[in-house]
Amino acid sequence: MLADWIRRPFRVGPLSRRPVRIGIGATLILAVPALAYFLLAYAPAQTTIAEPEFQTSVVRQGDLIIYASGSGTLIAGNQVELGFGTNGTIAEVHVQAGDTVEAGELVAEQADQEQLEAAVAADELALLEAQQALDELIASADLATAQAQLSLADAQAALETAEANWQGQQAGYRASSTTIRAAEAELALAKEAMAAAEAEAADFSPDDAQFAQAYKDYAAAVQRYWKALANLNWYTGHPTELQQAKLDAELALAKAQVGEAERAYAQVQAGPDPNQLAGAELRVANAEAELALSRRNLEQSVIEAPFAGTIMEVSSGVGDSVAGPFLTLADLSRPELEVFLDETDADKISVGDEVEVVFEAFPDTIHTGRVVQVDPKLNTQLGVATIKGRVELDAGELDGLLVGMNAAIDVIGGRAEGVLLVPVEALRELAPGEYAVFVVVDGEPRLRAVEVGLTDLTFAEIRSGLTAGEIVTTGVVETS
Repeated sequence: MLADWIRRPFRVGPLSRRPVRIGIGATLILAVPALAYFLLAYAPAQTTIAEPEFQTSVVRQGDLIIYASGSGTLIAGNQVELGFGTNGTIAEVHVQAGDTVEAGELVAEQADQEQLEAAVAADELALLEAQQALDELIASADLATAQAQLSLADAQAALETAEANWQGQQAGYRASSTTIRAAEAELALAKEAMAAAEAEAADFSPDDAQFAQAYKDYAAAVQRYWKALANLNWYTGHPTELQQAKLDAELALAKAQVGEAERAYAQVQAGPDPNQLAGAELRVANAEAELALSRRNLEQSVIEAPFAGTIMEVSSGVGDSVAGPFLTLADLSRPELEVFLDETDADKISVGDEVEVVFEAFPDTIHTGRVVQVDPKLNTQLGVATIKGRVELDAGELDGLLVGMNAAIDVIGGRAEGVLLVPVEALRELAPGEYAVFVVVDGEPRLRAVEVGLTDLTFAEIRSGLTAGEIVTTGVVETS
């Protein structure tokens, strides 16, 4: 049952090459003072307990450090591969490996600048033309809408005229009663005038000089009569079959023209044809993309350092044709470590943890840092799964460190200094997360609840419930 009371210890990695220092728990930290305390307090305490079956230990004060060990490789804190925006020939290279540069400093230039500038100009023109075509399509749609609206208004006016004409030609609608009575009166007057003129003309012989005038007046009276009769007949009559057919046809045509104008107006109201508009917009988008690419190629035909750093590599020279990065720039002012831990230590590394580092080239120097990244998946190489992370070294003595140097690392998962410590064998788990110890009082073990902090393979931190110098049992004690 004792294994259930002891927290699984942190693994000590086999890659550590650190000098003799804090290792597993507090064993080495407290070696000398613990031995002295053991001789003065612990050993006498054991001899005073009458019952030989008790295994005991003295509550002591010390430091406890929990860590997981691994290995690491020094890398640049920020590194970038530099090249031109498009394939081309190198015209100038202003740096070589090992040079330090400032942010914005010119490092290389591409040949054929005129061609790149011409490509930008051509793409600018293509974009202008595509945009103009789109604008014209939209403007023409606005004009078509206005024209369709005007055509609809004209068609509606023509329909109103045709309807009024059709109605006005029907029987009973050609004239008002007043107009008809006036026409009847005009017909009666014309008839009387015609009769009077006829009688007057009869009084003269054809040879008489006054006959001509009398006959002329008679003829005018006859015309007046027939006109009055025609008017009255029209006012009180109805269209002939031919006239009615024509009126019906004119009305139907006017209605059809209104319907067509309404459909045309509704169609243009939505704007340009969707397919045409989509095509014009796509051409504009393509032209914008082409221009952005040509401008990027022109801008990147001159390489400037994006940040201050050191040129790590120049793989091509003047006159060479390149199709990708050929310069490596790194910021060595704040180097970092790419670290690897055994997959069993996945729960012992997290962002923010302290790290102690010893480089193989400088075994007597301990560097410090903090975990800034932990990969969310295992890194597997040659069938071995590891936890991969990144450590940022603290500012300090970093001279002499070169990118690629190997190091042993300890990730500090927990640290407790000047705390009360007991052997892990003394802990009794009452419930998950709740512990107690047997304290020897007057030679008898008595169960006492304690609050436990950090634990490792050997020791456990006691946060409350005990005082330094008290004696606790480390073996199993039977109680009734």
